[in-house]
Amino acid sequence: MFSYSPIFPALMMVVGLSITLALHWLIGKVRDKAIRKLDVITTTTEESVIQPETSLQKLYAEWIAKGLRTMLWMLFIAFALNLIPTLQDDLLKARDSFQQLLVRSGHWLLGQGLSVAIVLVITIFLMRFAAALIKTAFSVYETRFAIKQDEYVQRRSQTLSAIFRGVAQAVIFFIGLMVALQQGGLNITPILASAGIVGLAVGFGAQSLIKDLFAGLMILFEEQYSVGDTIKIGDVSGTVESLTLRSTRVRGGDGALTMFPNGNISTVANLSKDWLRVVLDFEVDYTNDIDAAMKLMSEVATALKSERPAEILEDPQMQGLDKIINDNLTLRLVFKTIPAKQGEISRELRRRIKIAFDQAGIKGPVRAVL
Repeated sequence: MFSYSPIFPALMMVVGLSITLALHWLIGKVRDKAIRKLDVITTTTEESVIQPETSLQKLYAEWIAKGLRTMLWMLFIAFALNLIPTLQDDLLKARDSFQQLLVRSGHWLLGQGLSVAIVLVITIFLMRFAAALIKTAFSVYETRFAIKQDEYVQRRSQTLSAIFRGVAQAVIFFIGLMVALQQGGLNITPILASAGIVGLAVGFGAQSLIKDLFAGLMILFEEQYSVGDTIKIGDVSGTVESLTLRSTRVRGGDGALTMFPNGNISTVANLSKDWLRVVLDFEVDYTNDIDAAMKLMSEVATALKSERPAEILEDPQMQGLDKIINDNLTLRLVFKTIPAKQGEISRELRRRIKIAFDQAGIKGPVRAVL
C-alpha cells in the first residue's frame, strides 16, 4: 500500500514552480514577437495613419501578457497553498501549541487572505493599466495634432494627461483598499462614515484649497494657458513651468520661480495664444520730411514681412504721426506676429529702420541739453 511522504508535496511544488516559470517565459516571448511584428508594420506603413492604432495594439499586447502572467502566478500560489495543509500534518505533530495558529492562518490565507491578495493584485493591475491607457490615449491625441503642428494643444494634452492619471490611480486605489479591507473581515462602514466626517471638516477648513482646485480645473478646461505658455499675472511675466490643480509656477526672465495659487489668479494675460500685435513707435526730428519717413518705415517693414511670412501674420500698417513732443515726432507702425516672436521681430525691425534712416539722411530725435 502506498504510504504518504512529506517529500511528495515539496516535489509537487517544485514541479509546479518549474511549469509556472516556463509558461511565464513563453508568454514573454509571444508578447515580444507580437510587438516586433507591430514595429515592422509601423515602419512599412505611413506613420501618420498607422501609429495611433499600433500604439494601442502594443498597449493591449503588453497588458494582456501582464494579465496572463498575473493569473499564472495566482494559480501557482493557490496550488502551493493547497499543499500546505498536507505539510502541516507532519510538522504540527511535534508542537500541538503551534497547530491552532497554523491552521487558522492557513484557513485565513485560503479564504479571506486569498481574496485580499486577489483584490490587491487586481487593484495594482488596474492602477497601472489605467495610467498606461490614459497616457497612450493622450499620446495618440497629441500625435494627430503634431501633424498639424499645434503645439498649444499638445502642451494642454500633456498637462491633462498627468492630472487624469493621478486622479484615476487615486480613485482606483481607494476603492481597492476598501474592498480589500472588507474581504479581510473588517467592517468598513465606520471607516466610510469617519471619512465622510473628516471630508466635511476638511471641506470647511480648506475652502481656499477647494477654491484653488476648482480654479485649476477651469484653467485647464477653458484653455486659458498651459505648460510652456508665456503669461503675465499681475506684475510677473514668464513661462509656465508647472501647472497643477493647486497652483501655477511661472519662471520669469530673470530665472525667478513664482508660485501662484490658482484661486488667487483673477486676471491673466496669455502671450502665447493665437497672435500678438506689435506696436512700434519710432521718434524722428521735427525738421524731417514726415511723409518720406513714414514711407521708408512701411517699406522696411514690408520687406521684413516678405522674408518671414510665417512669423508676421499680416501686412504692416503705418498708422502715421502719433505724437508731437517738443521738437520730436513719434511715428507708429503696427503688425501681427506669432506668439513668442514679437520681441525678436520688433528688435530686428528697429535695427533695419535705423539703418534705412541713416542712409536716407533722416535725423533722429533731438534731446534737450541741460
